[in-house]
Amino acid sequence: MFSLGYSQNITPKGYFLKDSVQIGEPVPFILSIKYPKELEVIFPDSLNNFFPFELTKKVYYPTYSDSINSTDSAIYYLSTFEIDTIQYLKLPIYLINQFDSATLWTTQDSIVLNQAVQSIPDSIAMLSNTNYIDVPMAFNYPYAIIGFTILLLVSIIGWVLFGKGIKKRIQLYRIKKKHLKFIDDFDKLITVDFTNCEAIISIWKTYLEKLSKQPYSKLTTKEIVAKSKHSEMEAALMAIDRNIYGPKDESLLSDAYYQIKQIATTEYNDQVNQITNE
Repeated sequence: MFSLGYSQNITPKGYFLKDSVQIGEPVPFILSIKYPKELEVIFPDSLNNFFPFELTKKVYYPTYSDSINSTDSAIYYLSTFEIDTIQYLKLPIYLINQFDSATLWTTQDSIVLNQAVQSIPDSIAMLSNTNYIDVPMAFNYPYAIIGFTILLLVSIIGWVLFGKGIKKRIQLYRIKKKHLKFIDDFDKLITVDFTNCEAIISIWKTYLEKLSKQPYSKLTTKEIVAKSKHSEMEAALMAIDRNIYGPKDESLLSDAYYQIKQIATTEYNDQVNQITNE
C-alpha cells in the first residue's frame, strides 16, 4: 500500500526558529518535506489544531523539484497565551496520491516561555480611604441634544458620501470569507476521503448555488454544462459521474477535482469584479 511504502521513507521536518518566546509574541515555526515528485502533499491550514499555540499567519514557498524529488516548505507564525514554562508542538503533513493517503508527523519541538513576572510577593500593602465624598448628580441635557444632533448629521453625510463604498467592502468581505471556507472544506474532504465523489460534488454545487443564486443542487450534469461558460466543465463532471454511477476509474478524479475547484474560483473572481465595478 501507499501508506506503508512511500511514507516510511519520508520524514517531514518541523522546528521553531527561536529557543524562547514571550506570551503573545509571534514565533516562526518551519515546516518542510522532501518527497517523490509524483506524489502530492497538503500542509496544515488554519483549521488545524496548533494548541498550545494560535496561528497568526502562514507563508508558503513554491515547490522545488528535480528529476526525482520535490520539496515543499512553509513558515507558520504562532503565538502562545499559555503559561507553561516549556511548550511543545508537532504538525501533520498529508501525503496523497490517486488511490491512498497518509498522515506524516514532524518530530516534536519545544520552546521556552520567558516569564515576565519572576516572583509575586506574599502580601501587598494596600492604602484605604473610607471618607465619604458627595458627588452631585447632574446631566446637561441641552449639550447632550446638540451633540446627538451633530453626530446624527455627520453619520448621515458620511453614509451619503461613503455608504456605497462601505457596502461594497462588506459584500467583498462576506463572499471572500465564504470562498475561503469552501476551499478549506473542499481540500479537507478530498484529503480525508478522496473517492467520496457525491460528498465532494455536493460541497461544490452548494457553494456555486449560494454564489451565483442558480439552483445547482437541483440541476443534472447536462443542465449544468448547458448553462456553463467553462469548456472544461463537461469533462470534469462526466469523470465524477462515472465514478458515482458507472465503472469506477479513480485515475480521472484528481484532474476533475482540480478543474471544478478552479471553476469555482473563477466564478468567485467574476463576482468580485462585478461588485467592484458596480
